[in-house]
Amino acid sequence: MFGKVVDRAKQIRRSERFKHSVATPRRISLHAKQRLNRGVFAIEIKENSGFFSVMQMVLFILMFCEEKCLTPRISARGGLYGDAEGRVDWFAAFFEPVHAAAALPHTRKLRTSTVCDLVQLGFRQRYEHLLELDSASELFFAYYRPAGHVMREVDAICADLHIGASTLGAHFRGTDKSLEAMPVSWKDFCRHVEATLADNPHLTHVFVSSDEAGFLDYFAAWPFGKPVSVAPARLLACGATPIHFSGFPGLDMGREALISSLLLSRCGYLVKTPSYLSAWSRIFNPALPVKLVAPPRPDAFWFPDSRLWLEQQAREAPEEQEVQEKAA
Repeated sequence: MFGKVVDRAKQIRRSERFKHSVATPRRISLHAKQRLNRGVFAIEIKENSGFFSVMQMVLFILMFCEEKCLTPRISARGGLYGDAEGRVDWFAAFFEPVHAAAALPHTRKLRTSTVCDLVQLGFRQRYEHLLELDSASELFFAYYRPAGHVMREVDAICADLHIGASTLGAHFRGTDKSLEAMPVSWKDFCRHVEATLADNPHLTHVFVSSDEAGFLDYFAAWPFGKPVSVAPARLLACGATPIHFSGFPGLDMGREALISSLLLSRCGYLVKTPSYLSAWSRIFNPALPVKLVAPPRPDAFWFPDSRLWLEQQAREAPEEQEVQEKAA
């Protein structure tokens, strides 16, 4: 009985509603401070969560700036992906502004607000339901793009591993993701990949990425009948501990996460479990066909995977109805 009470208390503390309520005073103070910047929204992110969780914050900030006709000044220091002293702006290390107006520094003195969690901005409740995959991609690329040195590395890996339109990308997110998504066994995931290859004969090569070394070994040994390339990642999860909590150098983790997502975006088809990393592959490439093998949990039904799942369900419904009609 006591255990159930503790579990319920933890669930409440993890809920967006609870965190949003607790963060209300700080959120009010932040927006009051930013109004003093007269047309500029200056935010420094210092969040201890996954790389693409931070990218979600960036996306919400851009939506707010579009709505309010503000110029975004986004930086990210410290946290899991920066240095302990907070000297390195790791967002600027991986992304460059599309227009000079979005670049730092600015000639005018700005008041920068530091945020450690999305709830301190208050944007998820405001914008989550408005997000669409194509418009999110268009919005992000209107302001930022991966840095040139990142894209050169991606191009080199694609050439070396022959990643392209005939490649089926596969991404399996393991470790703690079961808290936010319905679990999928290694065997079932391989079956999904197998079925996708059978349905798409133009896919002649498989590229796999994962945070679990054991899964990668299992996948590479599966008899797909097609050559399999494994993502050249050096940093993998330590047991059940996620990569971003495994103590690896922050900039190295960020670089591998971004490159993995961009490599998957270069494939001709993507089969994946719920994950911000591979969901952002669709943001980086809006034309990428994606099969999500399981949905996020209802209390973590967040964009982009939420939209991917809903669109997939809408596509599959007429096909299932046609099968049933033929069977009748």
